[in-house]
Amino acid sequence: MADLNLFSDVEESGWLEALPSYQKEIVSELLASKSHEEAALAWLEASVDNTSPFTGQPQPEKKFLPLLKKEIHKLLCGNPEYAADRNELAQLTQTKENKTAIVSMVSAVIGAKVGLAATFIAPAIVIIFLMIAKTSLNAWCALETSEN
Repeated sequence: MADLNLFSDVEESGWLEALPSYQKEIVSELLASKSHEEAALAWLEASVDNTSPFTGQPQPEKKFLPLLKKEIHKLLCGNPEYAADRNELAQLTQTKENKTAIVSMVSAVIGAKVGLAATFIAPAIVIIFLMIAKTSLNAWCALETSEN
């Protein structure tokens, strides 16, 4: 497995800086009043109407956060499905200053996999990264494995 050194020595502001200022401000406000999980849900649910396809059929309830967490788990925790992407991500992590590129790459890869726009899920990706940074990648991988 590629060595992903994404979360060592990264302060919360480092991940938030990866977002455009308008998203960073909203996410910061959400995090000031909500848990990380609640903030990610609030972000994803606030814009859900803009991401659903146009159709006359009723749409099933979207469960974006569990889907994103599942795919991020697969990417970061060693699922062979994401081996090439993980290697590319490992190369990006060599320059710890490049948080915007990391968030953009992960958002694009995960967004393409789940059928959501990278710009829509980038703030949720950052919030999930903040959750991981609170513990460690290994602990998060073990926890998410037990919950799936």
